[in-house]
Amino acid sequence: MAATSPRRSGRAARLQRVARRRTRTAPRRAPAPIGSRPSGRRRRAPAPVSPAARQPVAAAPTDRWTRVQQAAGTLAALGTLAVIVFTWLSIQQVDDEHALTREGQVTDRYNAAVGNIGDDALEVRLGGIYALQRIMEDSPRDQPSIINVLSAYISNHAEKPEKSADGSENPANGVQVGTDIPDEKLANDVQAALTALGSRDSAHDSTALIDLQGADLQGADLKSADLRKADLSDAVLVEADLRGADLTGANLRGAHLTGANLTNVTLINAELSGVDLFDAFLTGADLSGADLSGAFLTGADLSGADLTGVDLSGTDLSGAELERARR
Repeated sequence: MAATSPRRSGRAARLQRVARRRTRTAPRRAPAPIGSRPSGRRRRAPAPVSPAARQPVAAAPTDRWTRVQQAAGTLAALGTLAVIVFTWLSIQQVDDEHALTREGQVTDRYNAAVGNIGDDALEVRLGGIYALQRIMEDSPRDQPSIINVLSAYISNHAEKPEKSADGSENPANGVQVGTDIPDEKLANDVQAALTALGSRDSAHDSTALIDLQGADLQGADLKSADLRKADLSDAVLVEADLRGADLTGANLRGAHLTGANLTNVTLINAELSGVDLFDAFLTGADLSGADLSGAFLTGADLSGADLTGVDLSGTDLSGAELERARR
């Protein structure tokens, strides 16, 4: 075996000694923590965080519970609305049914009343007239037809004036105009029908008008009656009580009102041409704008009456009282 060179053996010994020295003196480097950066590298600036991202995130269970509560509130509101709508519809249906029932009842009452006024017994006729008066109060829509029925009833049951020899109508069986007439009591059923017509609410008349043309209504009680635009032409109203009645725009052409009491009556724009007002009381009456042409006012009391704009052409005012009358 060849001998080792002294130079090489000395060098190897020195290297071994150096290695042992380093191993013995050099400190062991601690391992770098996970995620750490090697020294010498620049740390990046953190990315900007939005304000919304900075808000704390609500826990999922709480968010779900809030949504459940909101849904429950919405369902409760919808349920309440459904109940309200159902209740309203039910009330409407009940009202409609009641209206139909009432209408049917009114129709039955009307038919029964009309049948009663054609009965032979006075008591039954009076009951029918009062029933029609009540129907006018309960059912205004039926008032126009009831006005026509009662007007026809009065005209048919009140005797009409007889014709004189020259063909003209005279009150109470042909007695001449201006003469005294024997007292005759108006039939109870006719008076009841007049009262029903005179006390109605004329706001529900529609186009219906009281038509008593030519009827014999001697001694009728028409105090404060509403007879606006009524047709009383040629009617006999001798000694009738018309105090405070409203006859605005009424037609009384040729009517007989001898001795009638028309105190404080309203006859504005009324048609009174040829009317017989012999010895009639017209104290404080309002006749403004009325047509009294050719009327008979002999002995009539017109004291305090308003005659503004009245047509008095051909009017007989002999013996009439005109004190304080306005013309």
